Amino acid sequence: MITGTITDELEPIINDVFIRTEKGKVIPIRTILDSGFNASFCIPRRIIEELNLNPVALEIFELADGTRIEEKIYVGEIVVDNQPFIIEISGTDSETALMGMEMLLEKEAIFNLKTMEINVI
Repeated sequence: MITGTITDELEPIINDVFIRTEKGKVIPIRTILDSGFNASFCIPRRIIEELNLNPVALEIFELADGTRIEEKIYVGEIVVDNQPFIIEISGTDSETALMGMEMLLEKEAIFNLKTMEINVI
């Protein structure tokens, strides 16, 4: 189960998300569960550079304002709640990663604004 909290700024931050380096080390990564992001996962570009990931494709994304941008796509491994996932990753200039809806297919996500908790089962 994926769990998290909703911050005072109403950011849905999920717990226990890590990205695996090429040497097998896992590093924690602050991640927002983003229901407006359709793809799998988006991480800060500085982490992509630190991990020395190589792009495998280009993809066009449409932003909330309608702007279309072309982004490099990488393949990497994230670990969520002790489960590894090999996924497509795009980059962001933000310092916070985004977990998109593609990661939640076949899941039920509950955003409880009374308790400020997130549960994905």
